[in-house]
Amino acid sequence: MPIIRNSAKALLLHQGKLLLNSHLDSSGAVYYDLPGGGQNPFETMEEALVREVREETGLTVRPLRFLALAEEIFTNPQMRRRYPQYCHRVMHIFLAELVPGAPQAQAEPDFQQTGSVWVTPEEAGTLPLVPIQLRGRLEEVLASPSPVYLGSVLRDELCM
Repeated sequence: MPIIRNSAKALLLHQGKLLLNSHLDSSGAVYYDLPGGGQNPFETMEEALVREVREETGLTVRPLRFLALAEEIFTNPQMRRRYPQYCHRVMHIFLAELVPGAPQAQAEPDFQQTGSVWVTPEEAGTLPLVPIQLRGRLEEVLASPSPVYLGSVLRDELCM
């Protein structure tokens, strides 16, 4: 049975920089993703965001407001068989702020995560960013007074 996975993602801005997680795909290419991940049963989106960012980065965040929604559907049959829980995702993107305090140890890095980097929003615009609907639209999303629907994408490639 197909699964639709809800994910909470953070646009975490601190001192003019944005936090991104760096990853290596199955071909060895680098891509960047917003910190955050899957929502557990009976967990609010805000709780999922705080938990996932802490697991992946060791940082504690506070969600400020809902910014955008993006959907990603992988069409590759091999990937659908191997990773059915990751092949249809709805990403809820929140503006978040860093909560003061010492970072904790990274408890559970994301799949294929190699680290985390702080970049300016302009620099982020030049990177292979996931979700791909956010590419070239960061400033629009951050400046919008209301949430932005980034749309749905169908992807054929194997990303795992």
